[in-house]
Amino acid sequence: METIPKSDCERIGFFRKTHGVHGNVMLEFEPKFEYSVEETERFFVELEGLLVPFFIAKNGFRFTTANSAIVTLDWVANEKYAKRLIGQSVYLYNTEIIDEPEETAEIFVDYLLIDEKLGEIGMISQVDDYAGNIVLTVNYRGNELLVPYNNDIAVSMNETLKTLTLNLPEGLLDDE
Repeated sequence: METIPKSDCERIGFFRKTHGVHGNVMLEFEPKFEYSVEETERFFVELEGLLVPFFIAKNGFRFTTANSAIVTLDWVANEKYAKRLIGQSVYLYNTEIIDEPEETAEIFVDYLLIDEKLGEIGMISQVDDYAGNIVLTVNYRGNELLVPYNNDIAVSMNETLKTLTLNLPEGLLDDE
C-alpha cells in the first residue's frame, strides 16, 4: 500500500473538538488556508504517523468563524469515532493550496456609492471581509452605514469617476 508523503502536503490545522453526537468535528485552520479548505473534497489526517484521507460528506462543510468550520466526514458517523480524530493534524496536498485572491473589493475605498434608484448614498470609507461576506462602510447622512456587497446587487463601476452603483436591498436605507 502506497502512503502519502508529508513532504507533498502542508499542515493547515487540526481537529479541535467534536460537534454533536453524529460524528461532526470542528476544524481549526490557519486563516490563510480559508479558500483551500472551502474548495477541497477531502483532508488528510495524521493518524499514527501516516496521512489518512477523509472525504467530506455532501454539504458537510460549514464555516463558523474566519478560521474554523464544522466538518462532516464520510464514514465518521458517531461521536466515539470522531473523538479519535480530535487533536490530530490536518493536511492538504501542496498543489491544492489556493493563494488568497487579491482583495478586489479594497479598490472601492474612497468610491462614491450610488443606489440605482435613490442616487448618491455616500463615500465608501472602509471594506471588510467577514468570512467571505464583503461589507462596505459608507458615510450616509453623517452616520455610518454598513452595506452588504455581492455581485448580485452590483450594477456598474466607473474607475475614472470612482463610483460604484448598486441595487441596494429594500429596507436598507429606511428612515426610522
